Amino acid sequence: MRNSPDIHWPKPHNPHRHLACIALLTLTALPMHPTQAADEDCAPLAFVENKLLPPVFKQGEVARPDGSKMVYFLGNFKDDLSTKKPLMIYLEGSGAQSHFTKIDDRIGYGIFGLMAQHAGDNFHVATIDKRGVEFGDAGRRGSGEGASAEYNQHATLADRVADVRLLLDTLLAAPCIDPSLVLVVGHSEGADVGAATAAADPRITHLAFLSGGGAAQLYDFYLMRRKEMTAAGATPEEINEAINALEADIRKMLANPDSTDEFWMGHAYRRWSTFATTASADNLVRTQARLFLAHGTEDTSVPIESFDFLVVNLLCHGKKDFVVRRVVGGDHSYIRKGEDPSSEPFLKVLQEVTQWAQPGATSPSTTAEK
Repeated sequence: MRNSPDIHWPKPHNPHRHLACIALLTLTALPMHPTQAADEDCAPLAFVENKLLPPVFKQGEVARPDGSKMVYFLGNFKDDLSTKKPLMIYLEGSGAQSHFTKIDDRIGYGIFGLMAQHAGDNFHVATIDKRGVEFGDAGRRGSGEGASAEYNQHATLADRVADVRLLLDTLLAAPCIDPSLVLVVGHSEGADVGAATAAADPRITHLAFLSGGGAAQLYDFYLMRRKEMTAAGATPEEINEAINALEADIRKMLANPDSTDEFWMGHAYRRWSTFATTASADNLVRTQARLFLAHGTEDTSVPIESFDFLVVNLLCHGKKDFVVRRVVGGDHSYIRKGEDPSSEPFLKVLQEVTQWAQPGATSPSTTAEK
Protein backbone atom coordinates (compact mmCIF):
# COMPACT_ATOMS: atom_id res chain seq x y z
CA MET A 1 0.00 0.00 0.00
CA ARG A 2 1.27 3.46 -0.88
CA ASN A 3 0.23 6.18 1.53
CA SER A 4 1.05 9.86 1.38
CA PRO A 5 1.30 10.94 5.03
CA ASP A 6 0.77 14.60 4.21
CA ILE A 7 -2.56 14.02 2.46
CA HIS A 8 -5.66 13.09 4.45
CA TRP A 9 -9.42 13.00 4.10
CA PRO A 10 -11.17 15.89 5.85
CA LYS A 11 -12.97 15.03 9.07
CA PRO A 12 -16.59 13.81 8.81
CA HIS A 13 -19.51 16.09 9.60
CA ASN A 14 -20.82 14.07 12.52
CA PRO A 15 -20.44 10.60 14.05
CA HIS A 16 -23.27 8.46 12.74
CA ARG A 17 -23.82 5.82 10.09
CA HIS A 18 -23.71 8.43 7.33
CA LEU A 19 -19.97 8.70 7.89
CA ALA A 20 -17.99 8.38 4.71
CA CYS A 21 -15.91 5.25 4.50
CA ILE A 22 -12.61 5.42 6.37
CA ALA A 23 -12.75 9.02 7.52
CA LEU A 24 -9.05 9.12 8.40
CA LEU A 25 -7.78 7.13 5.45
CA THR A 26 -4.70 8.63 3.85
CA LEU A 27 -4.84 9.17 0.14
CA THR A 28 -2.57 7.69 -2.45
CA ALA A 29 -1.79 10.34 -5.03
CA LEU A 30 -0.90 9.63 -8.65
CA PRO A 31 0.07 11.96 -11.49
CA MET A 32 -2.70 12.77 -13.93
CA HIS A 33 -2.45 11.10 -17.32
CA PRO A 34 -4.86 10.72 -20.23
CA THR A 35 -6.71 7.42 -20.47
CA GLN A 36 -7.89 5.61 -23.55
CA ALA A 37 -11.38 6.35 -24.81
CA ALA A 38 -12.08 2.71 -25.57
CA ASP A 39 -10.72 -0.68 -24.67
CA GLU A 40 -11.40 -3.85 -26.61
CA ASP A 41 -10.26 -6.09 -23.75
CA CYS A 42 -13.62 -5.92 -22.02
CA ALA A 43 -16.07 -5.42 -24.89
CA PRO A 44 -18.93 -4.57 -25.00
CA LEU A 45 -17.90 -2.07 -22.31
CA ALA A 46 -16.98 1.31 -23.78
CA PHE A 47 -14.74 3.40 -21.56
CA VAL A 48 -14.73 7.17 -21.75
CA GLU A 49 -11.78 9.51 -21.74
CA ASN A 50 -11.02 11.32 -18.51
CA LYS A 51 -7.68 13.11 -18.70
CA LEU A 52 -7.59 13.47 -14.92
CA LEU A 53 -8.02 9.77 -14.19
CA PRO A 54 -4.83 7.79 -13.46
CA PRO A 55 -4.30 5.02 -16.04
CA VAL A 56 -4.64 2.29 -13.41
CA PHE A 57 -8.39 2.92 -13.58
CA LYS A 58 -11.00 2.86 -16.32
CA GLN A 59 -14.09 5.05 -16.35
CA GLY A 60 -17.39 4.07 -17.88
CA GLU A 61 -20.77 5.71 -18.26
CA VAL A 62 -24.19 4.16 -18.68
CA ALA A 63 -27.55 5.84 -19.15
CA ARG A 64 -30.13 5.58 -16.39
CA PRO A 65 -33.80 5.18 -17.37
CA ASP A 66 -34.34 8.93 -16.90
CA GLY A 67 -31.52 9.78 -19.31
CA SER A 68 -28.93 10.85 -16.73
CA LYS A 69 -25.55 9.12 -16.79
CA MET A 70 -24.19 6.87 -14.10
CA VAL A 71 -20.40 7.06 -13.79
CA TYR A 72 -18.53 3.94 -12.72
CA PHE A 73 -14.90 2.92 -12.39
CA LEU A 74 -12.94 -0.30 -12.81
CA GLY A 75 -9.51 -0.94 -11.37
CA ASN A 76 -6.84 -1.78 -13.92
CA PHE A 77 -3.66 -2.01 -11.86
CA LYS A 78 -2.63 -5.26 -13.55
CA ASP A 79 -3.57 -4.12 -17.07
CA ASP A 80 -5.49 -7.38 -17.41
CA LEU A 81 -9.05 -6.46 -18.29
CA SER A 82 -9.03 -9.26 -20.86
CA THR A 83 -8.65 -11.82 -18.06
CA LYS A 84 -11.91 -13.38 -16.96
CA LYS A 85 -12.39 -12.88 -13.23
CA PRO A 86 -15.25 -12.60 -10.72
CA LEU A 87 -16.67 -9.18 -9.89
CA MET A 88 -16.23 -7.17 -6.71
CA ILE A 89 -18.34 -4.03 -6.24
CA TYR A 90 -17.43 -1.58 -3.51
CA LEU A 91 -20.19 0.59 -1.98
CA GLU A 92 -18.96 3.45 0.17
CA GLY A 93 -20.65 5.22 3.05
CA SER A 94 -22.69 8.38 2.74
CA GLY A 95 -21.71 11.86 1.67
CA ALA A 96 -21.37 13.87 -1.52
CA GLN A 97 -17.78 13.04 -2.38
CA SER A 98 -16.09 11.44 -5.36
CA HIS A 99 -13.90 8.36 -5.06
CA PHE A 100 -11.10 10.54 -6.40
CA THR A 101 -9.83 13.86 -5.07
CA LYS A 102 -7.88 16.46 -7.02
CA ILE A 103 -4.87 17.69 -5.08
CA ASP A 104 -3.00 20.42 -6.97
CA ASP A 105 -1.81 18.64 -10.12
CA ARG A 106 -2.35 15.16 -8.75
CA ILE A 107 -5.31 12.85 -8.22
CA GLY A 108 -5.72 11.03 -4.93
CA TYR A 109 -7.77 7.89 -4.48
CA GLY A 110 -9.21 6.40 -1.34
CA ILE A 111 -10.44 3.01 -0.24
CA PHE A 112 -11.84 1.99 -3.64
CA GLY A 113 -8.43 2.47 -5.24
CA LEU A 114 -6.73 0.50 -2.48
CA MET A 115 -9.27 -2.30 -2.87
CA ALA A 116 -8.71 -2.40 -6.63
CA GLN A 117 -4.97 -2.53 -6.00
CA HIS A 118 -5.07 -5.24 -3.32
CA ALA A 119 -7.89 -7.44 -4.64
CA GLY A 120 -7.23 -6.99 -8.37
CA ASP A 121 -5.39 -10.29 -8.70
CA ASN A 122 -8.59 -12.22 -8.06
CA PHE A 123 -11.41 -9.81 -8.95
CA HIS A 124 -12.39 -7.08 -11.35
CA VAL A 125 -13.09 -4.33 -8.80
CA ALA A 126 -15.71 -1.69 -9.59
CA THR A 127 -17.53 1.18 -7.93
CA ILE A 128 -19.93 4.02 -8.70
CA ASP A 129 -19.61 7.75 -8.15
CA LYS A 130 -22.80 9.01 -6.55
CA ARG A 131 -25.30 10.90 -8.62
CA GLY A 132 -24.81 14.66 -8.60
CA VAL A 133 -21.16 14.44 -7.51
CA GLU A 134 -18.45 15.82 -9.79
CA PHE A 135 -15.31 13.78 -10.43
CA GLY A 136 -12.57 14.82 -8.02
CA ASP A 137 -14.89 16.67 -5.64
CA ALA A 138 -13.92 15.99 -2.00
CA GLY A 139 -17.23 17.41 -0.79
CA ARG A 140 -17.78 17.32 2.96
CA ARG A 141 -17.17 13.67 3.68
CA GLY A 142 -20.19 12.02 5.20
CA SER A 143 -22.42 15.03 4.56
CA GLY A 144 -24.86 16.30 1.96
CA GLU A 145 -24.60 19.92 3.02
CA GLY A 146 -23.40 22.14 0.19
CA ALA A 147 -23.97 19.33 -2.31
CA SER A 148 -25.78 19.73 -5.61
CA ALA A 149 -29.57 19.67 -5.78
CA GLU A 150 -29.26 16.52 -7.89
CA TYR A 151 -27.30 14.78 -5.16
CA ASN A 152 -29.77 15.61 -2.40
CA GLN A 153 -32.72 14.61 -4.59
CA HIS A 154 -31.24 11.19 -5.30
CA ALA A 155 -29.29 10.36 -2.11
CA THR A 156 -31.89 7.73 -1.25
CA LEU A 157 -31.70 4.02 -0.61
CA ALA A 158 -33.82 3.26 -3.67
CA ASP A 159 -31.65 5.37 -5.97
CA ARG A 160 -28.41 3.83 -4.75
CA VAL A 161 -29.84 0.32 -5.12
CA ALA A 162 -31.01 1.13 -8.65
CA ASP A 163 -27.50 2.26 -9.59
CA VAL A 164 -25.95 -0.96 -8.27
CA ARG A 165 -28.39 -3.05 -10.27
CA LEU A 166 -27.69 -0.98 -13.38
CA LEU A 167 -23.97 -1.55 -12.84
CA LEU A 168 -24.63 -5.29 -12.62
CA ASP A 169 -26.59 -5.16 -15.88
CA THR A 170 -23.67 -3.41 -17.53
CA LEU A 171 -20.69 -5.35 -16.21
CA LEU A 172 -22.16 -8.85 -16.24
CA ALA A 173 -22.70 -8.49 -19.99
CA ALA A 174 -18.94 -8.24 -20.50
CA PRO A 175 -17.01 -11.45 -21.29
CA CYS A 176 -14.21 -10.49 -18.91
CA ILE A 177 -16.59 -10.80 -15.93
CA ASP A 178 -17.32 -14.20 -14.45
CA PRO A 179 -20.97 -13.91 -13.37
CA SER A 180 -20.85 -17.01 -11.18
CA LEU A 181 -19.31 -15.01 -8.32
CA VAL A 182 -20.40 -11.46 -7.59
CA LEU A 183 -19.09 -10.03 -4.33
CA VAL A 184 -20.51 -6.77 -3.01
CA VAL A 185 -18.51 -5.06 -0.26
CA GLY A 186 -20.47 -2.33 1.51
CA HIS A 187 -19.22 -0.18 4.36
CA SER A 188 -21.39 1.91 6.69
CA GLU A 189 -24.26 3.31 4.58
CA GLY A 190 -22.87 1.21 1.74
CA ALA A 191 -23.56 -1.89 3.83
CA ASP A 192 -27.24 -0.89 3.98
CA VAL A 193 -27.21 -0.41 0.20
CA GLY A 194 -25.59 -3.80 -0.28
CA ALA A 195 -28.15 -5.51 1.96
CA ALA A 196 -31.10 -3.94 0.12
CA THR A 197 -29.61 -4.80 -3.28
CA ALA A 198 -28.79 -8.38 -2.33
CA ALA A 199 -32.35 -8.85 -1.08
CA ALA A 200 -33.69 -7.78 -4.47
CA ASP A 201 -31.08 -9.17 -6.87
CA PRO A 202 -30.06 -12.85 -6.84
CA ARG A 203 -27.06 -12.14 -9.08
CA ILE A 204 -25.18 -11.10 -5.94
CA THR A 205 -23.67 -14.32 -4.61
CA HIS A 206 -21.57 -12.88 -1.74
CA LEU A 207 -22.08 -9.84 0.45
CA ALA A 208 -19.60 -8.33 2.90
CA PHE A 209 -21.63 -6.20 5.31
CA LEU A 210 -19.04 -4.00 7.04
CA SER A 211 -19.76 -1.62 9.94
CA GLY A 212 -23.48 -1.64 9.29
CA GLY A 213 -26.30 -2.00 11.81
CA GLY A 214 -29.20 -4.41 11.86
CA ALA A 215 -31.90 -2.21 13.33
CA ALA A 216 -33.34 0.87 11.67
CA GLN A 217 -30.86 3.69 12.20
CA LEU A 218 -33.40 5.76 14.12
CA TYR A 219 -33.15 3.17 16.88
CA ASP A 220 -29.35 3.49 16.78
CA PHE A 221 -29.67 7.21 17.50
CA TYR A 222 -31.67 6.54 20.66
CA LEU A 223 -29.17 3.93 21.78
CA MET A 224 -26.11 6.07 21.07
CA ARG A 225 -27.51 9.11 22.82
CA ARG A 226 -28.28 7.12 25.95
CA LYS A 227 -24.83 5.50 25.95
CA GLU A 228 -22.96 8.75 25.36
CA MET A 229 -24.85 10.65 28.04
CA THR A 230 -24.59 7.84 30.56
CA ALA A 231 -20.83 7.67 29.99
CA ALA A 232 -20.64 11.44 30.51
CA GLY A 233 -22.39 11.14 33.88
CA ALA A 234 -25.72 12.69 32.89
CA THR A 235 -28.68 12.20 35.22
CA PRO A 236 -31.67 10.07 34.18
CA GLU A 237 -33.71 13.27 33.87
CA GLU A 238 -31.13 14.86 31.56
CA ILE A 239 -31.01 11.74 29.42
CA ASN A 240 -34.78 11.61 29.15
CA GLU A 241 -34.89 15.27 28.14
CA ALA A 242 -32.32 14.62 25.41
CA ILE A 243 -34.24 11.58 24.17
CA ASN A 244 -37.42 13.64 23.97
CA ALA A 245 -35.57 16.28 21.94
CA LEU A 246 -34.24 13.61 19.59
CA GLU A 247 -37.71 12.20 19.13
CA ALA A 248 -39.06 15.66 18.32
CA ASP A 249 -36.41 16.04 15.59
CA ILE A 250 -37.29 12.64 14.15
CA ARG A 251 -41.01 13.41 14.13
CA LYS A 252 -40.32 16.69 12.33
CA MET A 253 -38.21 14.92 9.71
CA LEU A 254 -40.74 12.15 9.14
CA ALA A 255 -43.54 14.71 8.76
CA ASN A 256 -41.80 16.06 5.64
CA PRO A 257 -39.91 13.03 4.34
CA ASP A 258 -39.31 14.22 0.77
CA SER A 259 -37.79 17.58 1.63
CA THR A 260 -34.41 18.34 0.08
CA ASP A 261 -34.27 21.83 1.61
CA GLU A 262 -34.51 20.88 5.28
CA PHE A 263 -31.46 19.24 6.84
CA TRP A 264 -30.81 17.23 9.96
CA MET A 265 -27.33 16.16 11.06
CA GLY A 266 -25.77 16.95 7.71
CA HIS A 267 -28.32 15.40 5.36
CA ALA A 268 -31.59 16.32 3.72
CA TYR A 269 -34.76 14.88 5.19
CA ARG A 270 -35.24 12.93 1.97
CA ARG A 271 -32.09 10.95 2.59
CA TRP A 272 -32.86 10.23 6.24
CA SER A 273 -36.43 9.13 5.57
CA THR A 274 -35.23 6.30 3.33
CA PHE A 275 -32.03 5.09 5.01
CA ALA A 276 -32.80 5.66 8.68
CA THR A 277 -36.18 3.91 8.56
CA THR A 278 -34.96 0.69 6.92
CA ALA A 279 -33.71 -2.26 8.98
CA SER A 280 -30.93 -4.08 7.16
CA ALA A 281 -31.65 -7.15 9.28
CA ASP A 282 -34.89 -7.59 7.33
CA ASN A 283 -33.09 -7.37 3.98
CA LEU A 284 -30.36 -9.81 4.99
CA VAL A 285 -32.94 -12.38 6.04
CA ARG A 286 -34.37 -12.25 2.51
CA THR A 287 -31.15 -12.57 0.54
CA GLN A 288 -29.74 -15.90 -0.65
CA ALA A 289 -26.24 -14.45 -0.88
CA ARG A 290 -23.55 -15.76 1.43
CA LEU A 291 -22.82 -13.25 4.17
CA PHE A 292 -19.67 -11.92 5.83
CA LEU A 293 -20.47 -9.54 8.69
CA ALA A 294 -17.80 -7.43 10.39
CA HIS A 295 -17.97 -4.76 13.08
CA GLY A 296 -15.72 -2.98 15.55
CA THR A 297 -16.75 -3.44 19.16
CA GLU A 298 -15.93 0.22 19.93
CA ASP A 299 -17.74 1.66 16.92
CA THR A 300 -19.31 4.99 17.94
CA SER A 301 -20.99 5.52 14.57
CA VAL A 302 -23.01 2.30 14.50
CA PRO A 303 -23.31 0.74 17.97
CA ILE A 304 -22.17 -2.84 18.38
CA GLU A 305 -25.58 -3.61 19.93
CA SER A 306 -27.22 -2.93 16.56
CA PHE A 307 -24.80 -5.37 14.94
CA ASP A 308 -25.51 -7.97 17.62
CA PHE A 309 -29.24 -7.52 16.94
CA LEU A 310 -28.51 -8.32 13.29
CA VAL A 311 -26.71 -11.55 14.17
CA VAL A 312 -29.48 -12.67 16.51
CA ASN A 313 -32.13 -11.84 13.92
CA LEU A 314 -30.39 -13.97 11.28
CA LEU A 315 -30.07 -16.88 13.71
CA CYS A 316 -33.72 -16.61 14.72
CA HIS A 317 -34.73 -16.82 11.05
CA GLY A 318 -32.76 -20.00 10.50
CA LYS A 319 -29.71 -18.50 8.80
CA LYS A 320 -26.59 -20.54 9.51
CA ASP A 321 -24.01 -20.07 6.76
CA PHE A 322 -22.72 -16.63 7.61
CA VAL A 323 -19.46 -15.35 9.03
CA VAL A 324 -19.24 -12.92 11.95
CA ARG A 325 -16.16 -10.88 12.74
CA ARG A 326 -16.11 -8.62 15.78
CA VAL A 327 -12.92 -6.61 15.73
CA VAL A 328 -12.30 -6.21 19.44
CA GLY A 329 -11.45 -2.60 20.27
CA GLY A 330 -12.00 -1.49 16.67
CA ASP A 331 -13.88 1.65 15.67
CA HIS A 332 -16.01 2.29 12.57
CA SER A 333 -12.92 1.68 10.40
CA TYR A 334 -11.59 -1.15 12.64
CA ILE A 335 -8.85 1.08 14.07
CA ARG A 336 -8.09 0.43 17.73
CA LYS A 337 -7.52 3.16 20.27
CA GLY A 338 -3.90 4.28 20.18
CA GLU A 339 -3.28 3.02 16.65
CA ASP A 340 -2.22 5.50 13.99
CA PRO A 341 -5.14 6.25 11.64
CA SER A 342 -4.61 4.32 8.42
CA SER A 343 -6.33 1.96 6.02
CA GLU A 344 -4.40 -1.09 7.27
CA PRO A 345 -7.12 -2.43 9.63
CA PHE A 346 -9.74 -2.12 6.90
CA LEU A 347 -7.50 -3.84 4.37
CA LYS A 348 -6.92 -6.66 6.85
CA VAL A 349 -10.66 -7.29 6.99
CA LEU A 350 -10.83 -7.00 3.20
CA GLN A 351 -8.14 -9.67 2.84
CA GLU A 352 -10.21 -12.02 4.95
CA VAL A 353 -13.30 -11.20 2.87
CA THR A 354 -11.53 -11.98 -0.41
CA GLN A 355 -10.18 -15.27 0.96
CA TRP A 356 -13.67 -16.20 2.17
CA ALA A 357 -15.22 -15.41 -1.20
CA GLN A 358 -12.78 -17.41 -3.32
CA PRO A 359 -14.43 -20.26 -5.27
CA GLY A 360 -14.20 -23.46 -3.28
CA ALA A 361 -13.05 -21.72 -0.10
CA THR A 362 -14.17 -23.25 3.17
CA SER A 363 -16.11 -20.89 5.39
CA PRO A 364 -14.36 -19.97 8.64
CA SER A 365 -16.22 -20.32 11.90
CA THR A 366 -19.27 -18.13 12.04
CA THR A 367 -18.71 -16.41 15.35
CA ALA A 368 -14.96 -15.97 15.74
CA GLU A 369 -13.65 -12.76 17.27
CA LYS A 370 -10.48 -10.96 16.24
